[in-house]
Amino acid sequence: MLGRLACFLGIGTGWFLEMKKEYIKDILKRKNKDVVLYGWIKSKRVSKEIVFLDVVDSSGQMQAVVDKKNVSSWNLANQIAPESSVLIKGVLKRGKNNLEVGVKTIQLVGDAKLNLSPRPRQDFDIFGSSYADYVLKNRHLFLRNPKLQAVLKFKHKFLINLHKWFTEREFLFLDAPVLTELLLYDDDSAFKLDYSDKISGKQEVFLSQCNTFQLEAAIHSFEKVYNMTPSFRAEHSKSSRHLREYWHLKVEIAWANLDDLIKIAGEMLYAVAKNTVEECGNELEVLGVKVDLDKLKPPYKQITYDEALKIIHSKGNKMKWGKSFGVEEEMILTKEFGENFLFIRGIPCSAEGFPFSRDKSNIKITRTCDLIAPEGFGELLGTAEKITDKKELLERMKEKGKTTPEQMKRYQWYVDLRDYGIIPHGGIGMGIERVVRYLLKIPHVRDTISFPRLYGRYPNP
Repeated sequence: MLGRLACFLGIGTGWFLEMKKEYIKDILKRKNKDVVLYGWIKSKRVSKEIVFLDVVDSSGQMQAVVDKKNVSSWNLANQIAPESSVLIKGVLKRGKNNLEVGVKTIQLVGDAKLNLSPRPRQDFDIFGSSYADYVLKNRHLFLRNPKLQAVLKFKHKFLINLHKWFTEREFLFLDAPVLTELLLYDDDSAFKLDYSDKISGKQEVFLSQCNTFQLEAAIHSFEKVYNMTPSFRAEHSKSSRHLREYWHLKVEIAWANLDDLIKIAGEMLYAVAKNTVEECGNELEVLGVKVDLDKLKPPYKQITYDEALKIIHSKGNKMKWGKSFGVEEEMILTKEFGENFLFIRGIPCSAEGFPFSRDKSNIKITRTCDLIAPEGFGELLGTAEKITDKKELLERMKEKGKTTPEQMKRYQWYVDLRDYGIIPHGGIGMGIERVVRYLLKIPHVRDTISFPRLYGRYPNP
């Protein structure tokens, strides 16, 4: 084993003797002149006497200069293809505009043999629809694109700040299963898997749509819990905001009503977005985006579903009462209210999941509220009080076709919670990619996730 490892690392050959210890951002800060530079060739320029190599790594970019007098390095630099990986040794010196490396030796680590045009690190509109198919087919290579890098770095910070926000408020991060029998919506809206084995026999499960069920069980122990995990929807939509697999924030809070949840959701969204924006100046500069945090300050305007529907009808849209608002309806509402976030309360029971409480003053609507972002970015998060009364839960399950013997077997433990010290509670659900898309003004949600799963497109890679 050690011999194979030594061969792989080139031990004894003089090539790639040790792990990379210093990144470009570190090199640009120090005064020591000897440089060992690992990275990729973004681009090069060749003159009669000098080859200029733009070398990048995960932290930044710097220029390496190869003089023709250095014959072996000159010949390699002249031939090397962009996107090839290299190991350069040289001397740090002051260039015309910045520090650069005067090359002593250059070694080719990995040759770039594929002919891509444009290349991942070239300057082009990677979010443009004309390049969408090309970029998606080559997603494994286009993760190197600076703009896509900036989006994913921003998302990384956003996730970290979410964890910080909940941890500081003593929420427990609860692991929750991805394989489950419990679905928030219909079985045909989920991805089904064979879970059979020799002991338990033949059984089918689903990829989770929402782990609210497990979190509701946990609040009776921990009171405040949250989770971030992939959720899966068999979405038959090619809209700019739909993914078949996405990262889902779920929060469940004991002793909370709808107004509590609305307040907490607004405070959470604003604080996490603000902290992320303040920490991601470089990423925002790369993307050419300026985030107006004032628009994000809660409280947000609230209207009822019925009020929203009146506005929609006044604009000539004939959507029927009881349906969920789609892209067209949300566009009408956001144009009506300009750049303001909008909470819509009292979503009809027919459009919501069965665990959500009915409003006592109107049992046709639920104690729920959805947050709609301006500029056509649509729903970002939702809040809901959950049913505590067993009779009401069974009635709602019957409305959704979930009281057959097979369905009752699946959901019985969730029903049983109502017979064992149930307390008032509610939850928040938020699509991470949708929020990142809004903040960075990305045209399509597919470009806020590393490897998007989309309707009408086989997963690749």
